[in-house]
Amino acid sequence: MTWNSVIKRSRLIIIIWIVVLFLMVIPALNYNKFITYNQHNPALQNSESYVADKILSPINNDTLILIVKQNPYNTSSSMVLQFQQEIEKLPYVSKVESPFSDYINFLSDIMHNNSLATLYVEKNGLKSIPAFIKDRYISNDNSTFLIFIVFNVSSNYYLPNGEIVSQYDYPQIKKIASNYFNNSFYITGNGGVLYDTQRLTSQSGFAFGLIFIVLAIAVGITLYSYRASLLTIIFVSISTLIGYLGIVIAGLLIGSVDYIVNYTLTAVLIGITTDYLVFILSRYKSEISASKSNEEAILETGRRAGKTVLISGFTVGFSLLTFSLIPGFLSWGIVLVISVLIAVTFIVTFLPSLISLLGTKIFGNVKTKENKPFEKSFFYKTAKSSVEHKFLIVGIILIFAIPSILFFINLPTTYNIQAGLSNSLPSIQGLNYLENKFGSNFIFPIFVITNNTSELKNISNYLLTIKGITDGFGPFLQGNSIVNNNISDFKIGNYYYYVLYSNYSPYSDSAINLVRHLRENSDIIVGGLTSSIIDQQRINGVYYPLLEILITIVAALVIGISFKSIKYVLISISGVIISISWSTVLLYLISTTLLHQQLIYLIPVILFVILMSLGSDYSVFIISTVEEESSKDLREAIPKAFSKTGKIVTSLGIILAISLGVLALIPVGFLEQLGIAFIIAIVLDTFVIRNFYFPAMIAILKNLKKNQ
Repeated sequence: MTWNSVIKRSRLIIIIWIVVLFLMVIPALNYNKFITYNQHNPALQNSESYVADKILSPINNDTLILIVKQNPYNTSSSMVLQFQQEIEKLPYVSKVESPFSDYINFLSDIMHNNSLATLYVEKNGLKSIPAFIKDRYISNDNSTFLIFIVFNVSSNYYLPNGEIVSQYDYPQIKKIASNYFNNSFYITGNGGVLYDTQRLTSQSGFAFGLIFIVLAIAVGITLYSYRASLLTIIFVSISTLIGYLGIVIAGLLIGSVDYIVNYTLTAVLIGITTDYLVFILSRYKSEISASKSNEEAILETGRRAGKTVLISGFTVGFSLLTFSLIPGFLSWGIVLVISVLIAVTFIVTFLPSLISLLGTKIFGNVKTKENKPFEKSFFYKTAKSSVEHKFLIVGIILIFAIPSILFFINLPTTYNIQAGLSNSLPSIQGLNYLENKFGSNFIFPIFVITNNTSELKNISNYLLTIKGITDGFGPFLQGNSIVNNNISDFKIGNYYYYVLYSNYSPYSDSAINLVRHLRENSDIIVGGLTSSIIDQQRINGVYYPLLEILITIVAALVIGISFKSIKYVLISISGVIISISWSTVLLYLISTTLLHQQLIYLIPVILFVILMSLGSDYSVFIISTVEEESSKDLREAIPKAFSKTGKIVTSLGIILAISLGVLALIPVGFLEQLGIAFIIAIVLDTFVIRNFYFPAMIAILKNLKKNQ
């Protein structure tokens, strides 16, 4: 359907879209039914950590740790046992373990009488408690003891509302604990962290609403129209609804959608909707200001801006589709391409129909502009200067770009998704306190598994010789000593397992080197968090670069085919890569020096994907205008083209940077880093790459000598 036919059928198209939007509301608002919180990556299915987790699944239940800041030898054993009984009545709780209950079990095995054992502990407390129980539950300084709340499902089991069971029970456990231990306790564990983080982000919900307000204000200032601001809010809201529908359609096609895709989906839809809306409206306003009739202005807007938006939309959509080629990211690509293509279809059909009906009422009064000399434009001057000093400009940019690109390739990141969570969260305070009292590896031990029964004692001796391992439990292993214990306590099916502890953080290089050394032993299987990080690093090292290459190729193909020029492909892609590398370097410096956070491993790849997709928008806008002026002397055509696009591209860049940068206001490390990254990258791309690098590169590749 051509722009002309869209305009002729404007009333019908508006009616059809109103009906379609009305019909999509109910299914779109039920998108949660298709969201999955299981982040299992199929590429890890045959990895060592996955095999270990599968073997350990019978004992790998979801768990919360209650940290009681009291001397257990001065604490009433009856009170603790009563607390345990009350917690065991909660849904999904399987058992509650403490030094008191474990001591009772130990004495019961000796006395063969549970009642006598219970009476002894209630009367004498932890007197003469064995060292192996003490080491598990009580800190070295006797100031703290632990209570483990174990649930009847694994930590990978999710309730229909998306919560894990420990997250569901966390507030009730906290309430009960306060009745027994006043305020001298912490509760930590995955469920506690998820619950506290969710509350924190919900309290920061104003930031997401602020995005809409900022968008509206920025668009209103750019187009000098409050009506355009209202239109932006409407279109962005509809795009959000379309995104939810995209999740539903993808869910029907492939079964489920990874919940994390919502971050990328929201950013992309806000970006393209604002870009395309402002680009089309500004072109229409420009044509009206040039004293053209409403019909002429609409047709010229369609011929120029409509084609540009379609090219850009296809570039974004099919670039993001490459997500589906990466294991674990299938739903990302499907959701994004469906949502983007529907949103672009809506914009290029509904918006021109609306303009056709309302005309200049969409802005209010539009004054005919005077033909001011374009040579006075700031963007003309920067482009002119860049053309005249093209080799110098490109040379300076490349001098800074090359080391930045190398740094991006070897960027140090962390797999600790919880990095940067606020220390004001009770569960994070508890985690820090736990690590301080019991060691940084206590909550994430190393698991070693073997089915070599005849070598169990030798394996125990071997594990104690490994540098970095402080103690552990398993067949013949108790603390840091070899004992003749009951090895059946550590048997699962045909396998035996060890639980090992070190003083290394599970995310540290020291822990990774330790586990890699253990994995070199063919007689054992190594599991646990650090082992899974090693496997994740291996998979990401292959697939993330592949994803970045595929997205780059798709974006290059769409631009190359649309403009039939390899030169524009080189300019656009190289410009985006330079801005990404620069912004990553600056983000790393800000995160490590100002925020005191390690850079989370997902940030660079998400930044690359979004900017490679959205960055093509501005490339297409600029290239289209350059092509319009290409029949003239290129020494003047390039600066003139940039004088036409400079204001709108810069405005769009500022709007997008501020809008997506609002994420930095949310006190969650991942979102903070993502928001800061968007601000830096888009500002650099808007003010440096587009205004200086682009005109210089176009001048070089267009070969100005032909026009002299």
